[in-house]
Amino acid sequence: MARKRQSSKSQTATFLTFGAMVLAILGMASVYARVATTHKVDGRDLKAQTQQIYRSQNIIQAKRGAIYDSVGNVLAENASTYTIAAVVKKQTDGDYVKPKQVTHVAKLLKKQLGGKTSFYATTLRDGIKNEQYQVEFSTRGSNLSESDHKALVKLNIKGLTFESHPARLYPNGQFASDLIGYTKTVTDSKTGLDKVEGFIGIEAALNQKLAGKNGIKQTSLDAADKEATKGTKAVKNGYDIYTTLNMKLQQLLETKMDDLDEHLDPEQALAVVVDTKTGNIVAETQRPTFNATKGFTNSWQNLLVQSAYEPGSVMKGITLAAAIDSGNWDASATYKSGTLKIGSQKVTDWNDGVGWGTISYSDGIALSSNVAMAMTEQKMGATTWRKYINKFKFLKSTKSGLLGEEVGNIQFRYPIEQADTAFGQGIKVTPLQMIQAYTAIAGDGTEIQPHVISKIVDPNTHKIVYSAKRKQVAKPISAKTALATRKQLEAVIYSTKAIGSMYAIPNVRTTGKSGTAQIATSAGYSQAGDNTNEIHSWIGMAPADNPRYMMYIVVKRPQKNTNDISTSMSTVFKSVMQQALKMDASDNKVVVSKSATIKVPVLKGENVTTAKKEIAANNLQVEVLGTGDTVKAQYPAAGTKTLQKQKVFINTGKVITVPNMHGWSKNDVTAWGKLADIKINMTGSGFVYAQSVVATTRLDSGVHEITVEFKTPKK
Repeated sequence: MARKRQSSKSQTATFLTFGAMVLAILGMASVYARVATTHKVDGRDLKAQTQQIYRSQNIIQAKRGAIYDSVGNVLAENASTYTIAAVVKKQTDGDYVKPKQVTHVAKLLKKQLGGKTSFYATTLRDGIKNEQYQVEFSTRGSNLSESDHKALVKLNIKGLTFESHPARLYPNGQFASDLIGYTKTVTDSKTGLDKVEGFIGIEAALNQKLAGKNGIKQTSLDAADKEATKGTKAVKNGYDIYTTLNMKLQQLLETKMDDLDEHLDPEQALAVVVDTKTGNIVAETQRPTFNATKGFTNSWQNLLVQSAYEPGSVMKGITLAAAIDSGNWDASATYKSGTLKIGSQKVTDWNDGVGWGTISYSDGIALSSNVAMAMTEQKMGATTWRKYINKFKFLKSTKSGLLGEEVGNIQFRYPIEQADTAFGQGIKVTPLQMIQAYTAIAGDGTEIQPHVISKIVDPNTHKIVYSAKRKQVAKPISAKTALATRKQLEAVIYSTKAIGSMYAIPNVRTTGKSGTAQIATSAGYSQAGDNTNEIHSWIGMAPADNPRYMMYIVVKRPQKNTNDISTSMSTVFKSVMQQALKMDASDNKVVVSKSATIKVPVLKGENVTTAKKEIAANNLQVEVLGTGDTVKAQYPAAGTKTLQKQKVFINTGKVITVPNMHGWSKNDVTAWGKLADIKINMTGSGFVYAQSVVATTRLDSGVHEITVEFKTPKK
């Protein structure tokens, strides 16, 4: 049968189809070739995207910095808490709690964690019955301490697993807790990992410095399926914070304030001890307080800076200083005490306005007369008095660095309000503002900033990134005025009419001012004389002629033993101040056992005097090279572990002299030579017996090398 010929149309279609296929194949080949060469499609790097799939980011968590007292005793440090679980399902390649082991395991858990054996046994059996992989033990098995974790590991319970969580440890418990602060464990939204975050106090205020910065290790699989590092970001551990607190004094203050709290049952109480020469807060506590390791309630207020209040008669010391400085004080002049009329209002003395008849202004101070201070304000004039309020830096932040600091407020429009502020009503201040103002009276008229941070150290570089210095904030009065004010305030304690005689420190002349303030409410002031609704305070300095320390105590609304308020407060004041005044280097030590190693502190950049104290506090011996004021170099390096009584060398960079090396070890001689940058020739063994250059010889006098002879001591 003859085959039909294709039509011309059909041939054309076939040709076109074949051509399109060829073009498509060529196009695809071109794309594949381009992708193979450039690894890109529409501008996207396929190689990079592929690597991203296989790449992993390993987060290296930063270590949170520690918080120390002034010399290195730990106040807050990192720790871990643990949650336990028990695997109860049979494993092919792992341990689990077998049904026959339930009672035994339950008894072990009960012994270590408390509670009832039946609780653990029931939890385990229910898990086995319901074919769960593992079970947990509610609050009994969570937030376990390091010691609990170690004890449980030692029990070697098959199938018991542990999950660790970052935590914060406060080894001293209730210890300046409002200042040191508290942390919470939160989940990092970026990494999904748990982290410790500051909530109040220094922990919160310096959270960014304490937290550090996480590191990143990026890896990916190469063409041969081998892991290759593609990029890293170094971890930066958080800074270590050194406070100005003195361990021994703080412990005593905590104990005495516990006694006061129990005896008076106040709504709030605060006590602060300040070094008047430096502004260092060496001890501080408040009630209520807390043990941060055990827990914390969200309802909290730092009384030192977050609680502005009407200070009452403690303000009279400031009024007195202003009057003396402005030439408006005559201690021997007399006035009629009791009641002073100002317009349609009255100022009354604290004994229901009865007063003590016509008395001197000096007696008015001794008796804490409101009328005396109101009349003194009138002599100065409102403009002058307000100027001194500003000069003493009231109504301004102390720049403490603590969160939520208040600045206070004042009512000063009318004459009665202006008079009220002279005896501490109608003006609200924080305790820290009052302490700062009184540093001018305690010193030479120079007002200095109180502070609680001594230094900040970068543990990554062992460098001091911040070192506190005495900071003048104002000069509200002259040195002569400060001395005269302290002398006049002695009448509060030593005058025959004094109402503050209980604050006298035995064998130490003391000066200061007591205070009692009615509490302002929406319905007006609390009733005068109602001790349970008043704020009682005392600020005292010693020795009176040249104060070394100052202490401020505030007690709000005591509810028990209200006839003993001044006695209880004075007991705290006298015992703590006596301890402060007799402190020496032996009272400022790092607490370590005799066999423990000591971490050499960061000294480079420190003032030499401070460095020497810190070395002594760490139970080490100091050898100073030169006469400079600042440490330029140190040996051993910061962070090095050493034994007690070993030498630490600090180079101050100026006028270095040869020491008496008799009895030194070879390590000591080598260290000194290295820091002094001089050649040391050594012969023999043992300890230094002789040296070629006489001690006290200046190196810059032409000494280029020293020969040292060693001998082994005879037994």
